Amino acid sequence: MVSHRGRRGRFWIAPWSRARRVLGINARNLLYVHGLNSRRHFPLADDKILTKEVLAAAGVPVSETLMVLSNLAQVTQARDHLAEAGEFVIKPARGRQGSGILVITGSEGEGFRRAAGSVLSWDDLKRAMGDILFGVHSVGRADRVLVERRIRPHPALGPLAEFGLPDIRVILLRGEPVMAMMRVPTRASEGRANLHQGALGIALHLRDGLAFRCVMKGKEASAHPDNGAPVTGFTMPLWDDVIDVARRAGAALPLAYLGADVILAAREGALIMEVNVRPGLEIQNINGCGLRRRLERLSAIQEGGA
Repeated sequence: MVSHRGRRGRFWIAPWSRARRVLGINARNLLYVHGLNSRRHFPLADDKILTKEVLAAAGVPVSETLMVLSNLAQVTQARDHLAEAGEFVIKPARGRQGSGILVITGSEGEGFRRAAGSVLSWDDLKRAMGDILFGVHSVGRADRVLVERRIRPHPALGPLAEFGLPDIRVILLRGEPVMAMMRVPTRASEGRANLHQGALGIALHLRDGLAFRCVMKGKEASAHPDNGAPVTGFTMPLWDDVIDVARRAGAALPLAYLGADVILAAREGALIMEVNVRPGLEIQNINGCGLRRRLERLSAIQEGGA
């Protein structure tokens, strides 16, 4: 590694040397996504319904499924059940990056109230589910509608859960955690824990769950933009449970490289929300640290102990 002392006496690392620590998308796909995972197992991560079936069968705690809708006739017949459920989340089974997800917090007259406060008519909700069925939010073919019970956040999350349910992304290599972050919804993200939609990304130490850095839309943040809550300097509650459930998910799926999304529910504690066989690389910017070296070191340890 080449470093130099700058004008103010601080060391900086040459850009080409820093790049060797960072995992790029081509290297991720070649070395890990396709290099370690068999393509025939991708549907187990790409389809949220299949993921939950496999994890539940292995005893890994997952969020509760209310309904799976496969055609328009089932969607049309679901109105009364949805109204009775009150709070629920609608997702494309094979959607990505939060596209197509609707968080419903209750009924309002003949409509359904969204987490962001707006009200959808039944026709609007039915149209949104129809878009999911026709594959608007997925790739290549028709999809299914997954309806889950809305999760109440664990009270220990406090003001970080004011605008939606945070999740914890854990990158795993052969079942072992490599890097972690928490994604915290904001008003800008409309209750979704998606970074590209305006959620906060908070870096977490694997050892103890300490929050040490926060980024929003590429810029460091010192507080939640909507309520001023601290976003660093605290330790994630139930951290041992978070790491345990992520490891169990990694062990239950025949995928050596994946990202596990863990949520902290008020009643159930740590649950797997979903997994991703192509976890995004923004976690490196959130942590201020490259994945490549970490993966190489862990791989060497795992292969040396084999």
